[in-house]
Amino acid sequence: MGLTARLLRFAHAHPRAFVVTAPGATRTRLLVEAELRRRNGRMVTSPAGAATLIMCGRPGPGLAAAVDTIWADMPGPRSLVRLDESASAERVAAELDRAAGELADTAAQRADAEARRERGPWSPGGGTDGMDEHGDRTSGHEHHHAPESDEDGDHEAMGHEDEDHDGEHMEHGGHGGHGGGHGGHEHHMGAPMGLAMAERAADRDGLKLDVLHVPLGPALRDWPAGLVLHLTLQGDVAQVVEVAVLGGRAEGPSFWDEPWLRSAAGERVTTADAERRRAASHLDSVGRLLAVAGWEGAADRARELRDEIIAGAPGSEVAPRVAELTRRTGKSRTLRWMLSDVGVVDREMAGRHGLTGPSARHLGDAFARLTGWLDEIGQALGRLDDHAPLLGSDGPRGPVADRPSAAVLAMLPELLDGAELAAARLTVASLDPDLDQVVAPVAGVSGE
Repeated sequence: MGLTARLLRFAHAHPRAFVVTAPGATRTRLLVEAELRRRNGRMVTSPAGAATLIMCGRPGPGLAAAVDTIWADMPGPRSLVRLDESASAERVAAELDRAAGELADTAAQRADAEARRERGPWSPGGGTDGMDEHGDRTSGHEHHHAPESDEDGDHEAMGHEDEDHDGEHMEHGGHGGHGGGHGGHEHHMGAPMGLAMAERAADRDGLKLDVLHVPLGPALRDWPAGLVLHLTLQGDVAQVVEVAVLGGRAEGPSFWDEPWLRSAAGERVTTADAERRRAASHLDSVGRLLAVAGWEGAADRARELRDEIIAGAPGSEVAPRVAELTRRTGKSRTLRWMLSDVGVVDREMAGRHGLTGPSARHLGDAFARLTGWLDEIGQALGRLDDHAPLLGSDGPRGPVADRPSAAVLAMLPELLDGAELAAARLTVASLDPDLDQVVAPVAGVSGE
């Protein structure tokens, strides 16, 4: 092994990965996050900062196109890992080992870089020096027009997260400008580089402002798998919100609802098993919200506790650390200020959309939902010694037969109308809909 290969292997010993999850692959995502933490690696917020792209689950066509675009845009050295929803912990570890070896393979990385150089940079005009969204070289006869917009919305199916000079996170669409509402037929004379320019329309105060069409998702860190929000923005304020779901190819039930679904199908499931899954689910949601809010340290602690609970740690061992996490988040004035008045759900809105579960029990803003999750985690940990048969079908997000996350998705356009872009990101994280419920069949469960 040469010096360059040794340095590359050393540099990538602690993986920097961008993780994309398809609906139905929550279990695989959890295994990947646990293995990355074991290796002192980290999930990065942007593909530009990653050396490894990890695809959890089998994506459908729309999500697969977004992943192809991310892969084409990632700088080298780079490695791609694909794990389906049945991947074991051993398979995850083996694939990350393979990725580390691939990153240290100087010959392979040089060949990849040379192939990309020969294809040339991507061009929105689709000229002879450009590539299409899949990284294929385009023909020269199209250079007078922008490419046709994709009917499946795949061009708009990817969001990125970046940082401004103040260190605050904002999201923007990676290729959401394609077409821009004009069908993709803008001439170069009126559209620089073939990209449609912003429209103009009256805002809420009657002023003429630029209108931008920006997608959030599906490839964002700490984002519901497969969710896409198509935002119409004036400044950083959402004027119109459209919700779409890019499904995967998995056919299994929601990972978080699994104990209740098994019980409904006639299998014996204890209350302790179900409450363990509930506590882990809420800790996963807490970790996502804290990460989006910029509390990376607390988010990491929530995820570590989540993995220990899933692995079977006794409640008496985990409960004191959960209590400490609850105390620290509850007394933080900064966190309370950041989440207060964000995504306020009142009783009327909840009833109008049929909201159930924690979001209906803890009405109010994002901070109310955060404290509600933490309270319910403590209650669930207190029932880990209850080995009586599970009764009822109230899962982590509500009655599993009702697919409660579907109600959350239906509420988002109204809830995000008029919200600032950063507030929209926090609002979604504070609701954390489980799209596995939306795209997967619910077998053996009947409504009550």
